Amino acid sequence: MLEPVEGGDRPSASLRIAGEPVARHQLEIAAAAGAKRVLVLGDPGDERVEMMLGAARVAGLPAKIVRDAPAFCGEVTAADELLVFGDSLMADASLALDLSSGRGVATLPVEQGLAAGFERIDAEYAWAGVMVVPGSLAERLRELPRDCDIASSLLRVALMTRLQAHPVDVAALSDGRWTLIRSEADAQAAERRRLASTIAEASGQTVGTRIAARAAQQFGARLLEQDHGDLLLAAIGLLLVGAALAATGFQIGWLAFLFMGLSWMVLRGHRVLQAVRRQTRMRPRGRDIGSLLFLAFDGVMVAVIAINGGPGLARSPAWFAAFMAIALLRLGAAEFPHVPIRPWLDDRFLLCLALALSAIWGGPILLSMLLAGAIALGWIALTFQTGTARTKLTRP
Repeated sequence: MLEPVEGGDRPSASLRIAGEPVARHQLEIAAAAGAKRVLVLGDPGDERVEMMLGAARVAGLPAKIVRDAPAFCGEVTAADELLVFGDSLMADASLALDLSSGRGVATLPVEQGLAAGFERIDAEYAWAGVMVVPGSLAERLRELPRDCDIASSLLRVALMTRLQAHPVDVAALSDGRWTLIRSEADAQAAERRRLASTIAEASGQTVGTRIAARAAQQFGARLLEQDHGDLLLAAIGLLLVGAALAATGFQIGWLAFLFMGLSWMVLRGHRVLQAVRRQTRMRPRGRDIGSLLFLAFDGVMVAVIAINGGPGLARSPAWFAAFMAIALLRLGAAEFPHVPIRPWLDDRFLLCLALALSAIWGGPILLSMLLAGAIALGWIALTFQTGTARTKLTRP
């Protein structure tokens, strides 16, 4: 992966998807497939090759650099099995693991494979970039020139021994789960596909979720290029919460609720970016703290509602009303009997917008009480209606 990228002078090893080099994704798949060690093809002393050695160690695999075919043959015994990845292959982890479970060569139909940049095998098939071959085949490389392409040469030897072909689902090409990353444009296109699919899953039908999805689509690709773009979003979300608390301290309730609404959308964008980074990853970096952030957000919401309810109401009744409203919203978003209502109960931006309007007339606590009462009464009515319907069905 030290060849220059198409249309540039950077090596393909430097291309990144969601903040990680492509080869690191391959290393994680190899580790999950049961690899015991890694042979990196490259020049000793090259910083990009050394980077891959470090990445292999992080994945829990001892690694060694091999420069040419004789050095490669010296590291492989007949008792070994070789899991070989093609240069720049970005593969879906679950698909790649299935193809790595036994000896064979992953293949694609030749027409679709060549169009996607994969190497032709014969008149019908192209190599899909993954193969598992017996180590004994490496001895055949001693008969070839020292500077031969090791992966392609192993592929030809494997085909001559008639190893089993493992077809890759062609649909994986069209949806980006199986692709070659050979240029910056390829890397950006892969990130856009991941971002679009994640946004499609995360976006909803409510006002706040739609706005958050549009913002993630607009700025997500730039943030993914940064190593810590999702952490930057989380920090911005926390700063907005701090601004809301400051506005609360100055008794500007409507502004506090607007800051809280913006913070919720930023934290939702953070959730989307984390989901994109975790796609096809075998060992995601760090813990998923999205749920904790939203729980902490709701805790702050209780305080902001109670304090902005008015000087005389920021006591026990106000805190109780705020707590009940947020608690019922959280519970209803997961368990409310009428499923289409659940996304609306989870939309904090819409809630903050309503509270901001009510704060102009000093009524956040009244709105919270009405909201909690409406959710509770609706829940009781739907539960009673469902119970009555079941009773009628069970009567003889």
